[in-house]
Amino acid sequence: MSLSIWPAPSLAEAEPPMREIPADDLAKVVQSNVALSVSSRGLRVPVAKQTALVLALQGAQELEIEYEASGILLLTFLTVDPSTHALPDHRGPPYRYLRVRPGRGRVSLDLLSTAHWSRAGLPYLLLEGAGSLTITGLRYRTSPADSTSNRAALDRAVFWAPFSVGYTTINLLDPAFWSFTAKTFLFDRLGIAFLALTAVLVLSYLLARRGFQPGKSVAFAALLVAGPANLLFLAKLVPAASLSVRLDPEDRIRENYAYAPKLGALASLARATLRADERVGVRGNGTDWFAPEALCFNLAPRRCATVVPGAPEYSGLSRVDRLRPDEIDAIVSIDTDEPLPEGFVKVAEVSGNAFVARRR
Repeated sequence: MSLSIWPAPSLAEAEPPMREIPADDLAKVVQSNVALSVSSRGLRVPVAKQTALVLALQGAQELEIEYEASGILLLTFLTVDPSTHALPDHRGPPYRYLRVRPGRGRVSLDLLSTAHWSRAGLPYLLLEGAGSLTITGLRYRTSPADSTSNRAALDRAVFWAPFSVGYTTINLLDPAFWSFTAKTFLFDRLGIAFLALTAVLVLSYLLARRGFQPGKSVAFAALLVAGPANLLFLAKLVPAASLSVRLDPEDRIRENYAYAPKLGALASLARATLRADERVGVRGNGTDWFAPEALCFNLAPRRCATVVPGAPEYSGLSRVDRLRPDEIDAIVSIDTDEPLPEGFVKVAEVSGNAFVARRR
């Protein structure tokens, strides 16, 4: 069986060229759940909550975006089926995202490795955080019309796509496919290769008149199979790893929540703002369990609990800390429209919906 995912594309399978969207047409291509504005600089996207951008570029397999950014922004990219408008779980594997730093920049997005890519799909960009993104240039590459080349390109992209680290990484990783389009898993093939190598080695020992040595055969076959598998794992892991050395723990908290940069900035701000003896209530948007728990974790040893409106008592991590509403000295709030309880006032903020408040 040929290894269709390994060879480079032939000249007949050469990728189509990148196409550029004229600046005047950007607003015609991009749809959003927020109001967009056009200026001489480009298409401005304000970000104060989850901001979705759907690009009318059916079958695009690669995007190149030039931008000017401000604030703290996270860009998640995937594809959606325009016939159903069903949005896959963008937090589960494969989870493709990147931190957008303030200033001018350019990003290339490989849509082939995103969730549920198809030639009928549309690029879907999700911006989270606080700030703005001005798209100053947009180029895209469509997928080849030839279905065989299409499948081969998709298999290559998924095979080599780096892992995406998120708060579910401790429980699961992207499955390793031998062929994504055929839904054949890599380790199923490696299992077959292991059995075949073991049989060949056993037979080789017998033919060399060294006797029946299954132990050595199994060991050698395992090494031969595990070696390439481990190298592939490293090739997919290293791009996702944070390899920079940050000696300051506050810097690590602020910068190393790659999948939730606003949360990292708020945790660092709250640690710098609140005294160690203050009792803290944390608030999230109600559907996000991770942010309140991560905030309480980073605010230790302060007593900390998640605020539940109307509850007579709040509980913290593992229900160890318990606080009544009247015991709360400060509130750390992220991504919620709930008004502050009476008697509290903002004292520091990352953005309008990510802030620290104290009791007056």
